[in-house]
Amino acid sequence: MTETSHYDLTIGLLGTEVPKNSPVIKWKDGYTTILPAVFDDHNINVCAKVDIPIITYLAKCPVSTPDSLHITHISNNRIPATDLHDLVGDSLSQNKPVAIRGTGRHPVGEELTAEFLDQDYAISPNRAVWVHDVMARAIDHTKTTRPGVIKYFIESMKNPKTIQCVLDIPLVQVSLPDSLKNLDHGLAYGWNQTTYDVPIKSNVHPENFTVKGWALLHHAGFLTYPHRNAEGSLTWVRVEVGTQFWVVFRPKNRYHDRQHIQDVASRLRNFTENEAWIKAHCDAEVITLLPGDIIIIPPGQVHAVYTPVASFATGGHFYHYGCMHLTEISRYLDVVVGDCLTNQTLHIALETLRRMIIAIPRLSPRIPLFRRSLLALCIMVTQGKQYRAKGGPKSAVVDTETADLSTEIARAISGHLGVTTRMSGPTLLYNGDQFDRGELMTEESLHEVLTSFTLL
Repeated sequence: MTETSHYDLTIGLLGTEVPKNSPVIKWKDGYTTILPAVFDDHNINVCAKVDIPIITYLAKCPVSTPDSLHITHISNNRIPATDLHDLVGDSLSQNKPVAIRGTGRHPVGEELTAEFLDQDYAISPNRAVWVHDVMARAIDHTKTTRPGVIKYFIESMKNPKTIQCVLDIPLVQVSLPDSLKNLDHGLAYGWNQTTYDVPIKSNVHPENFTVKGWALLHHAGFLTYPHRNAEGSLTWVRVEVGTQFWVVFRPKNRYHDRQHIQDVASRLRNFTENEAWIKAHCDAEVITLLPGDIIIIPPGQVHAVYTPVASFATGGHFYHYGCMHLTEISRYLDVVVGDCLTNQTLHIALETLRRMIIAIPRLSPRIPLFRRSLLALCIMVTQGKQYRAKGGPKSAVVDTETADLSTEIARAISGHLGVTTRMSGPTLLYNGDQFDRGELMTEESLHEVLTSFTLL
């Protein structure tokens, strides 16, 4: 394969997976891709109004390079596993997405078939799924899905008349790579290490555990519009087969202004109507993911994804002590404008956050805790009902056996951090750079207020 053909992602697609007359575009990193084309009964490309203008904008965005100040790039085979874990966690807590380049689990050029998914990932060809359809989205953006079956979805990859994807295939056996699996503080500490102090008695929503692993399937040419993920979780994705262009957005400035941060997220969701404003107020970088590459994004990170070739990816959601200030912002946005910002609705955060608070008195001193992030976690626990996502069920914020102890611990920590009857937690948190994690808290500084919670 020549260097030129390596960067030409249209080869083999035109006339087989996409219409022969599909337009093409060249990205700043040299890749040439198709632009989506789905024609209606009047031979009009329904992607021309929204999808193509967004992709055209994304293709002009700067390529993220290893010297980026806002995204951490890591070569997986050059950093010891223990250092990798700490480097990734530190970057995420500073609101920096992380791109990890590594060797793929499958041969280069692996064909995406129903047999492959069945054998390697236990995804039955007869599995029922909800399929997102580009034509349906163009007709009514509130009704984009239809029922489908995996084997027929795979077969339709060779149908130039359709562009589809499956965004949520639960795959609980999938997890972060071994060197990064302990980044999931919600499971590793919140759920694993609190059952002595608070045994599980209430019904626990299965999403607390099933969101740790899922899969994504895309036809060539599917664009996932700019959005952020729900419930303030971090998200990781590994491309197994295919290629994806991830574009991450950030405000140019005014990090201290919550209203501006809200405006950025809202306007990005309605991209074509706000392109000029977005160009003036937002920066963006493009991260090209090839098989084996991983991206991890912090809570609330607005991103768009373009998939130019048929692709399969695995991923999951998790929570991290160092990112709680970002989780709080994201969950705040879930409340005020949740219906226009999130990609997938989840209602599981509060119970995990309560258990993360309960774990802190016995937490390993190896886990860094930062002032603003810790304060944000305390606020989300003590004011849990105020963070019920817009349109979310009341069951998402019910009091369980964790409510009393988590509130008691959170109030003790909050008092130590300066919260008083005259100085509320939100007043402290909403002041200053909203993406700043705050100073590192020492074990000694928290020891006095937490000792009483360590008695057996």
